[in-house]
Amino acid sequence: MPIDYSKFDHIDSSDDEAPVSKKPAVVAQPPVQNGSQKLPEEHCRPLENVPELEMPEGEWLQYYGEKMTAPQRMQTLVHLWNSADQTERVDFLRHLIDIIGNPAVTNRIKGGQEVLKDLDANYYHGVTYPEKWVDSFQAMTEDKKIVFEKLFKTLDSQERSLVLGTLM
Repeated sequence: MPIDYSKFDHIDSSDDEAPVSKKPAVVAQPPVQNGSQKLPEEHCRPLENVPELEMPEGEWLQYYGEKMTAPQRMQTLVHLWNSADQTERVDFLRHLIDIIGNPAVTNRIKGGQEVLKDLDANYYHGVTYPEKWVDSFQAMTEDKKIVFEKLFKTLDSQERSLVLGTLM
């Protein structure tokens, strides 16, 4: 029986070619402060009167969702992530994958140490966040991934996409 080679006529790549790099996902531009651009005042307001970060529920979650701006919420997540050690970050990532429950999304999450690195807090330079939450978070032993789950579930779909975009 002859072999039909016509199906191989339009191969875009082969094993000996370098893989084509994917375009990075489009993410919302954070507020950036440079010489000509000033952050809106709402993102820079002091967050000293925030409620305590207490589990399981509390005023802190309502405060996070209703009284903080989107950049403040993102900055908070960045600082909480950066305050955790590598093994905790692995737990957060696994828990996030369980929460999402969509293999089409979770299969695109990067693997290896790259995804576990510190996030760049300067991305939201000048944006305030509740510093005492970071201290409380660091003192926790068992509830850290639950805190991340509650914060992630509080985000709107665009903010969730932004979080996932940092992992892909």
